Amino acid sequence: MSGTVMMDLIGAAQSTGPYFSPVKILVMFLLMIPWMILAPWVQKDAKKVRASQTGWPVAVLLVAAGTTFIWLVQPYYVIGLLTYVLLTGGVLVAYITHRNSRVNSEEDKVLTVSHLKGLFSGQKPKTITVLRKLRLYHASGKAAIPPTATSSEEEQQAYNACQELLYDIVFRRASEADLSPASGGQTRVRFVIDGVVQDRPPLPLPLTEAIIQYLKGLGGMEVEDRRRPQGGQMAVDLAGMQIEIGLRSAGTTGGQRMQFRVIQEFVQTRLDGLGMDEGTLARVKEINGAGSGLIIVSGRSGSGVTSTLYSLLREHDAFVHQLESVEARPAVDLENITQHTYGDAKDKVASVVAAVLRRDPNVLMVDECPDTATAELLANTAADKTILLSLSASDTFTALAKWVKLCGDAQLAAGPLQAVLCQMLLRKLCPNCREPYVPNPEMLAKANLSGQGIERFYRPPTKPLTDEKGNPIGCVACQGTGYLGRTAVFELLEVTDEIRQMIVSGAPVAQIKAVCRKNRMLYLQEQALQRVIGGVTSVQELIRVSQMERKY
Repeated sequence: MSGTVMMDLIGAAQSTGPYFSPVKILVMFLLMIPWMILAPWVQKDAKKVRASQTGWPVAVLLVAAGTTFIWLVQPYYVIGLLTYVLLTGGVLVAYITHRNSRVNSEEDKVLTVSHLKGLFSGQKPKTITVLRKLRLYHASGKAAIPPTATSSEEEQQAYNACQELLYDIVFRRASEADLSPASGGQTRVRFVIDGVVQDRPPLPLPLTEAIIQYLKGLGGMEVEDRRRPQGGQMAVDLAGMQIEIGLRSAGTTGGQRMQFRVIQEFVQTRLDGLGMDEGTLARVKEINGAGSGLIIVSGRSGSGVTSTLYSLLREHDAFVHQLESVEARPAVDLENITQHTYGDAKDKVASVVAAVLRRDPNVLMVDECPDTATAELLANTAADKTILLSLSASDTFTALAKWVKLCGDAQLAAGPLQAVLCQMLLRKLCPNCREPYVPNPEMLAKANLSGQGIERFYRPPTKPLTDEKGNPIGCVACQGTGYLGRTAVFELLEVTDEIRQMIVSGAPVAQIKAVCRKNRMLYLQEQALQRVIGGVTSVQELIRVSQMERKY
């Protein structure tokens, strides 16, 4: 009896058919292959176009896994198949629609008519030629290896974009550059050339993101940290000349921002190359080399005071004297000079200066004097050391009054003070394309120049340069700006015994100015006018800078 029951059970089991269909399993496997290919692509592509790098990949994964599970447990195979196709296809279409809206170029969009035509036309993919305009160097000094033919297209495009941007910065002599997110998926590009901000053509935001990420790697910064402010440094080599570039990156609500500072353009460290006239240069060198005393260098922000301080510091022999500085953030690293920093803590300047003075330096440079405690330290020390101090002021007399007020004691302030410098920066006319013109007599009279027999002034070209056939051409020297480089103009107030006694007695500024005038001191504007008369700069440039001085 038991044998008969067993045979009946086996027969019943066989009559139910197979537990799975090979055809159905094959169809399921074939439909899962596109998902397995597209899911990693979504994760990689989301990073490229700056879409959500967690939201979209997770959504694709969950939808695919969920619909696969439904397909397996759904008693009706066709319904499970349609659910899988519609939902997985729907989330991919949603992502592609979203990512296409974030790119500006039609070539960067996928699954468009033009993209599909390119895929099925049999055309070979466009090859990318890796640019070699500049040689790039890591923060460590190691040369960067350019991408090869086997590198990814994204890496090649990022490298080429960096080459184009850095070459443009160097070629146009920019001292600073800024990449900042703007509206419409664009990045605003600005250069500072000869102290003037110039807008350059914008870049697509995804391309800028690739540039910043590549440069962060070169500059020794954390590539994956897109929010925290970071600083780094790299270098480029153009025609055998190595140029160091400081980098700063930070995250914003619209994307990453990066700022560039070309060290060679931003800071000069040769006193002879700053633009002083021969008489002023000789006197400044003599005062600076006296062995003790206080020299104040003043000017508004961006007028080159740091360059003058560094140049005065480097006039001293670092192998004979101990040279030190106290700065918020050093603009450049000075060889054989010990540089101390205090960051944003201005209330710590006095304590940092006191600590440095205990090291008994021969020459000390301080980039700011925020309080009386610092002023007293410097004044008392300058009797047997050379102190170089920066103060913000629009002229030497304002700087002098500020120093006396900081000290709180005219005797203390005047005792070690040897000289006060004030400076402004003027763009120099391009000698290749500057244009002569006859100045207006009324303008000469207002500037007290009517009796100097001036026949012509110079200005930037008012019409395009042309070749021998009359075709307009650009100036290769200044790239059409009309200016090439900058020069500093200096006002020097020498503190003689007579001036020192007037300071101690509390004489008004007007009286001190009268004595200085008697000693043939030229004011800042007069020094600048001499550059205009000499054809070094233009009246228009002097007016522009003077207006900035008045705002300051």
